Amino acid sequence: MTRYFYCFHCKERKEKNPRIKSGQLYCGSRVCQQARKNKHERERLKNDPGYYARRKAQKASWRSKQRGAYQKAYRENHSDYTTRNLILQKARYRRTKTCPVPGGIEKIVKTDTLTSGMHISSGLYEIRPYKRDPGKKIVKTDGLIVALSVHSGLQEGLAGNPAFL
Repeated sequence: MTRYFYCFHCKERKEKNPRIKSGQLYCGSRVCQQARKNKHERERLKNDPGYYARRKAQKASWRSKQRGAYQKAYRENHSDYTTRNLILQKARYRRTKTCPVPGGIEKIVKTDTLTSGMHISSGLYEIRPYKRDPGKKIVKTDGLIVALSVHSGLQEGLAGNPAFL
């Protein structure tokens, strides 16, 4: 029996713990043990619907008991974050006052990227990934961001084909 193994998380060669009889995959460091626990938690949430429901209920109960106390304590303990956010929020509010959007109100955080007020004319479009500035943060990270450009070269050839209209 070998006395060493390679940790799945840190990838380092470690000596096996003699108290673990077989199949040691993670070393005893705090970071690697937390990674092991997180992996187990993700797998259990994915595969055990009862566990998922219990965890969801526990989190909802915790949130209802906190009633904003967690956020209040965070802001009190992280004054540098609070000060920076206040400065940035004032800049965001100033930007909404000079917003070119019809009606003069710009949402700071978009809850829906396509609204009924937006109109996209029919036609053929080429969809490409949107290239943003490096370091520029986008709040909605799960949204699909693309650049639409009119593709006029194909429109005449496909205009008579009902499958593309």
